[in-house]
Amino acid sequence: MNRLITVRSRLSRGQFWLRAMCTWILFYLAWSLLGSPTAPAVVWIVNGITVAFLAILCIRRLHDRDLSGWWLLVVLVPVAGAAWLVWQMAFRRGVLQGNRWGEDPVARRGDYLVVQ
Repeated sequence: MNRLITVRSRLSRGQFWLRAMCTWILFYLAWSLLGSPTAPAVVWIVNGITVAFLAILCIRRLHDRDLSGWWLLVVLVPVAGAAWLVWQMAFRRGVLQGNRWGEDPVARRGDYLVVQ
């Protein structure tokens, strides 16, 4: 569980999209089961948890690009900021070598059996 909510690691493009889609599916399921016009507090809780988890995913994806999580604030720049952020997270591959946030998540780890 701790590994899911940490921001001190990297996330590859494939892992990012898989986890983001699972988050959206869970969000819509929770929204349809719990959300109604008569329960605004529940809606705020579900929205808050979803936004927090998506922010964690985005920060970890930026770490894979060797960028700080603070670059998420570039989305505050109208149009160009959001476009740059989508370009970095959706279309660019992470750095090939390890960086300050860990090793490349898609690098080959070697064989399980090492003969010396």
